Amino acid sequence: MPCVSDEVRFPCTRVIVGTGEPIEECDLMEFRLLYQGELPSAGNKGKPHESHAIRRAFHPQLRRLWSVEPNLRQLTESRATHYKDDPRPMSERLKSGTKEERFDLGIQAMGLHWSRVGFNFVPLVTEDMALRCSLEILLLRPDIEPRFIFRRGDIDGQIKTLFDALRIPDNSGETGGMGPQEDETPFFCFLADDKLITEVRVTTDWLLLLQGEKRPEPNDAFVVIHAKLNHRSARTFDNYFG
Repeated sequence: MPCVSDEVRFPCTRVIVGTGEPIEECDLMEFRLLYQGELPSAGNKGKPHESHAIRRAFHPQLRRLWSVEPNLRQLTESRATHYKDDPRPMSERLKSGTKEERFDLGIQAMGLHWSRVGFNFVPLVTEDMALRCSLEILLLRPDIEPRFIFRRGDIDGQIKTLFDALRIPDNSGETGGMGPQEDETPFFCFLADDKLITEVRVTTDWLLLLQGEKRPEPNDAFVVIHAKLNHRSARTFDNYFG
C-alpha cells in the first residue's frame, strides 16, 4: 500500500535509497539482525548516545556471524599475521597455532586497525570489503492506538537512529562517554560508514506488544534487518590494513 501525504497507513513499504540495479547473486552473503526495545526518533528529542544502546544489541549477533560464516572465518585467519602485539616472527605466526588461535589474532588485528573513541571496532561493511550492501528493514511500531500515531517524519527519524546504531560512532559523545563493557573488546559493528549502504527498503507495520510487556510504549519497536552483501573473499581482500 503506498504512503499517503504525511500520515502513514500500515503496512507501508518505501525505498529510501536505491540504485535500481539488482544485487549480484555471486559471492552473496545474507543474514538478519534483530532488535526489540526503544527506538527513539533522531528528530524527536533523540540523543546520539541512545543509538549506542542499540549498537550494543547488534554487537553479539555480529560477533556470532564472524565466528560461524566460513568466508569470514577464512578472511579473519588470514589476518592473524597483521597482529602487531604478537612478539613472534612472521614465519612462526604462519606455521603455528590452531585455527581458533589464528582466528582470535585476526579479530584482534582488525580491532586494532579500526580503533576509535576508546573502542577496537570490527566493522563488517567497509569500502574494501563489501561491493554492495542492500538492506530490507521491517519496522514494527505501536501505531495501532490513536495516541501513538506518528507522522512519516518520525519514522524517518527512527530509521536515522537505526543507521547511526549500525555504524562506527564518530566521537565519544555518540557512546554517551561510555567505554567498552565486559565482552566488548573488540566491538563488532555492521558498517564502517553508513554511506556504504547502496539500497534501503523499509516496510512499516503495527506492533501489538513486545514480549514481556503489558502495554506498548510510544518508542517501542521490533526491527528485522535483512542484509545482502556482495562480499570480497579473503584472496581479494589485501587492502584492509592499508
